Amino acid sequence: MSLAMATAARPMGVPAMEMASPAESETSFSTQQGHQEEPPRTRSRARRSHDRLPLRTAFRNFSGVVEVVVGDDSDKSRPVTKYTVHKELLTSASPFFAAALNGTFAEGLDQSVRLPEEKPDSFEWFLQWLYTGSLTVPHAGAFGAHWGHVSQPPLDHPMHSNYVRVQSDSMVRTDGDLRNHQGSPKYFLLVDLYALSDRLLTTPLSNHILSTIARLSEATNSVPTPSDTWILYDSIRDNAPLRTLILDLFAYKKTDKLLETHKDEWHPRFLRDLVVKLKRPGPEAIERHSLAAWRPRSWSTSKACEGCKETLKPGISADKCCSCEKAFCGGCLRRHGEPHGWTLPHDTSGCKPWFGRAMCLRYHEHMDGEACQ
Repeated sequence: MSLAMATAARPMGVPAMEMASPAESETSFSTQQGHQEEPPRTRSRARRSHDRLPLRTAFRNFSGVVEVVVGDDSDKSRPVTKYTVHKELLTSASPFFAAALNGTFAEGLDQSVRLPEEKPDSFEWFLQWLYTGSLTVPHAGAFGAHWGHVSQPPLDHPMHSNYVRVQSDSMVRTDGDLRNHQGSPKYFLLVDLYALSDRLLTTPLSNHILSTIARLSEATNSVPTPSDTWILYDSIRDNAPLRTLILDLFAYKKTDKLLETHKDEWHPRFLRDLVVKLKRPGPEAIERHSLAAWRPRSWSTSKACEGCKETLKPGISADKCCSCEKAFCGGCLRRHGEPHGWTLPHDTSGCKPWFGRAMCLRYHEHMDGEACQ
């Protein structure tokens, strides 16, 4: 069973990504957008995939191993490398491996799968996630030693800025090889891994990569490079969620100067899709907010509607986002739901679309989970 056959037959809802050379993408680029300190939010428990075996109990069922041969000796960038992996863990996480190893294909008879088009480096990252459920490395450094399990101080607390700084420094060390020596995210690495995950049909890993890219982009205020856009459009399926994420990052961050002055060429289809997105704001303009019924008690506590800019009258019901606190009148929300109704312009404040519905920057604690569906 070839990887290409499995990819062609995969469900269209499965996220994924491509693979390409990391040589030109070693450095990511800042968008010069300032960081904003956000108030705390209740920690949310990440949802566990039903397709993945609980690692702490799965060991009792590990009865055998299989061989996975990755790479092709005719390509120096993909030397043949053999891996021995627990079959039960591999087949529970990947429908592709389950079909290959549990069926009547030659791979099932030999208990060996060849992936000549994949790169050993990407497959080793896949194995790290397979056995640990994470792409980062455990670190018990200054953050844990200094703060322990104390919750984040309020914005007006004198130690809040120090808490944020220590937390940021700790995350840089925890990210390990996901960042280069300058601290910039290695987007090419994550894009390569997303491509492999898509072809292996490991949806939880694909979602985890989306969350990781969103978190790293916010933490470093950076976006992928021109070479990354060529990988994105030459090697990844057209409806991959990763494309939507990358377009959102460029549309909502201050990337005008970067797009105009960068010495390398951006992929033309990426530029076309970005222009279309800027001209036609998507439904996430409203849907990314976590709206709740709200009515101002007085004029002093009222807000202006983000759509019509009219000040909301006290005592009249409206809707306000629980995260960014932007308000909307009922009329604008009704018009937004119509086929050719009103839509919000792209803004760079408040709820950010790459965090999904009700997942603002202050909701960062949830990003290590598999939240993107």
